[in-house]
Amino acid sequence: MKNFIFDIGNVLVDFHPVTFFEKRMPDMQMDRVCTLVFDDVWEQIDCGVLTCEQAQSVHLRRYPHIRKQIVFIYDHWMEMMRLKDDTYAFFKQCKALGNAVYLLSNIGEESHRYLKHKYDFFDLADGMVLSYQERVLKPNPAIFRILLDRYCLDPSDCVFFDDRKENVETARLLGIQGIVFQSMAQAEVIVC
Repeated sequence: MKNFIFDIGNVLVDFHPVTFFEKRMPDMQMDRVCTLVFDDVWEQIDCGVLTCEQAQSVHLRRYPHIRKQIVFIYDHWMEMMRLKDDTYAFFKQCKALGNAVYLLSNIGEESHRYLKHKYDFFDLADGMVLSYQERVLKPNPAIFRILLDRYCLDPSDCVFFDDRKENVETARLLGIQGIVFQSMAQAEVIVC
């Protein structure tokens, strides 16, 4: 039996701020603005230290000259998190074949609530470790150890899908097979 561990952002759901916001505010240099917003302050949301409202206040104080764009991002960022149907189908297939499926994600409480209401992959998972609940972010090895210890998982029986190379490298250092996720077709070839 294999244990399949899925990141959420850019694995189970889309999370591409620049692409998403450039389409909605094409004349506003959203690539630059997104770099300023999805920063160390944003990580504090994922770490459970700040709410979105608190983070928005910090960004508005830091960058008053782009107030309009910041407010727009905070009003609409959840809309970019759309289910990746092919990955979700693979997630369900893994479970249907008798494998265990887990979630390991840097995610804030508001994102968790929104996605839980919209999609059922949280309910289907055999377990999860979410950064805001643990107050630790990937690629810190501690968050991986929480998952392994909590669910008594042997790292050699685990496959981890994440879009960030540094997260996959940490998983590999702990003995977990890690796949830098680019697409479901690419990941399936490696796993099968």
